[in-house]
Amino acid sequence: MKHVMIFCLLVATSASAQVARVFLAGTGNDAGDCTNQATPCRSLQGAVTACPVNGEIIILDNGGYGGASITKSLTVNASAGVVAFIARTITVSIASTDKVVLRGLSMNGVVFGDGSGIMFSDGGTLVVENSVIAGFVDLGIAQNAAGSNLIVNNCEIRNNGYGVLNFTASTTNSNTVIENSRFEYNSIFAVDADQGTPNLSIRNSVLANNGGGVFVYSNAQTLPALVVVDTCTIAHNSEGIKAVALSSGSATMRVTNSTIYHNVDGIVLQGTGVIESYGNNRVLANTNNSTFSGTVPLR
Repeated sequence: MKHVMIFCLLVATSASAQVARVFLAGTGNDAGDCTNQATPCRSLQGAVTACPVNGEIIILDNGGYGGASITKSLTVNASAGVVAFIARTITVSIASTDKVVLRGLSMNGVVFGDGSGIMFSDGGTLVVENSVIAGFVDLGIAQNAAGSNLIVNNCEIRNNGYGVLNFTASTTNSNTVIENSRFEYNSIFAVDADQGTPNLSIRNSVLANNGGGVFVYSNAQTLPALVVVDTCTIAHNSEGIKAVALSSGSATMRVTNSTIYHNVDGIVLQGTGVIESYGNNRVLANTNNSTFSGTVPLR
């Protein structure tokens, strides 16, 4: 009897482990058993539907997989060398305790003209890694979820309207962390902390040839916005870095160990917006406006 019980437990554990993974391939079929690598799903939405909470979608080969609406914790993982092509919007609307990871995607909005690449409309934490997001008319990544956390790492975000936009219109803080990424040819701003209470940091990244590099905006005392720029190159943009605070708003940007080079307007201040330097930046060859609001000590 004891051996039977152990066997049953092993079978149950094995089945649970298998169900936690869902496979996706260009030759798949959403009507199949997507938990079996031999019968993968065909569309990203089909795989999302089949994937259990906290499960992982493994993209097996090159293909176009469409958009999806994600409403639960899961991971989408395309390994290095796999071109997981997404030409439609991915919407993430999850609970405050949930986490979604999108890894290794190649997103291009030119095909269908969708406005946004990734819409983070509700929830806890969204991580976007090792991905390309390009060609979306309005936004590469939109963070509209109040109280949320967005982490962007090792991504290339280009040829969109905005690259990454934190815009929640909420008094509840939302956090954005961007690292090791490139922003190029986004027509409005590469990175924008705007209309809410965003805390945004960008580190070890390049922002070049955009309408604007990094922008922080506030128009109400109850909606303070803070941005930290660390070890970035901001070059060849129409506006390099910009802070705008209107009415009683508080918009603050702090910059450390960064290069602001060859922009039309290097440092732009409007209203009571503040851009402070830690005294270790390189600001040169901008056509206009290359003066910080002040200096803050390194600690």
